[in-house]
Amino acid sequence: MNKYLIVNTGSASKKYAIYDKSGEIAFVHLETEEKNYVSTIRISGKSEKTKIDEKKFNKSLDYILEVLEAKNIVSDRKDISGIGIRVVAPGIYFQLHKIIDNLYNKNLKIAEKKAPLHLGVIIKEIGKLKSFFGNKIKMVGISDSEFHSEMPEKARNYAIDSNDSEKYEIYRYGYHGISAQSIVNKLKNKDNLPDKLVICHIGGGVSIMAVKDGKSMETSMGFTPLEGMVMANRIGDIDSGAVVYISEVLKLKGIKLLQYFNKKCGLFGLSGGLSGDVRDLFKAEEENKNIKATKALNTYVYKIQKQIGASYVALGGLDMLVFSGTVGERSFRMRKRICSGLESLGIIMDSGINECMDEVDCVLNTKESRVKIEVVKTDEMGEIANATKKILS
Repeated sequence: MNKYLIVNTGSASKKYAIYDKSGEIAFVHLETEEKNYVSTIRISGKSEKTKIDEKKFNKSLDYILEVLEAKNIVSDRKDISGIGIRVVAPGIYFQLHKIIDNLYNKNLKIAEKKAPLHLGVIIKEIGKLKSFFGNKIKMVGISDSEFHSEMPEKARNYAIDSNDSEKYEIYRYGYHGISAQSIVNKLKNKDNLPDKLVICHIGGGVSIMAVKDGKSMETSMGFTPLEGMVMANRIGDIDSGAVVYISEVLKLKGIKLLQYFNKKCGLFGLSGGLSGDVRDLFKAEEENKNIKATKALNTYVYKIQKQIGASYVALGGLDMLVFSGTVGERSFRMRKRICSGLESLGIIMDSGINECMDEVDCVLNTKESRVKIEVVKTDEMGEIANATKKILS
């Protein structure tokens, strides 16, 4: 039976899974938690969490194969017949899922200049996978922007010289499309897909996506995942004039400027370097009355609320608001804070249900709410697996 390795290296974690034609066999999630490296392993619906050292986190492929062999999921690397990996890359070429071949790798190298920090990680991971499993194994790059590929032209354009846009393919591509597609599919399967849907994917990265009849109409991310919302460490929207000024006064250019915008901004920057993790900021706010933590959280929430309002306009109304992603699924405080003040849009949350929910895929709105509010667990790994199996079959 064919077994597929599914890889999703995000901004703050690494996820690996083994799938066969029947579905998920095993899942391994590596992340940081309270400054420790932790590994969560799920097999047959049962999860166990353990602390790991930095070496295992950095050499994740060696670690997961060791785990999977110990659990009798695979006997060795030859058991893997194909690999699917999430690819976050600007450019028309990368708006569709594709086999990773020499042409694909060549285009990745070219695109690396547009988003060096994100693509550097992906290129390195692909190199590790090829070295680890050999050149004969087939790999598929699953586009994180395919879901947005048919977004209306008016939502894709930047107001720069159209000749430059066309020549250098400078458009708003949008990301977290794999997550959005998984949520749309989940709602379809439950016969619960609304005409007008806003998906709040809130994790280390944040996307607010407006979806009409299952199709992308608008999204907060743009040419790269830097545009849009305040994120854990990413800056989000900023005046281009301010970018030039920051470059001059901080004497940062090129990749060093991108590192600043990707690593030292967002919640981390707003809180004065306290943390980019909402859990730490809520704790600092509640226990220590930390003013900078409050400032960071308030700005974060406000930007999300404003984009929900913009999505309402783009859709011409709203039937359902969905929370997904690590923060969207786990933080009742963040969900409550975002929904507070959105009553004029018909969004009224039941705070009691929100605080007491002990499972995802839960309805959170009151009976009076005109808009349904749901927490829907995103299944990026399952979506990547389905697309991989389809292309390789």
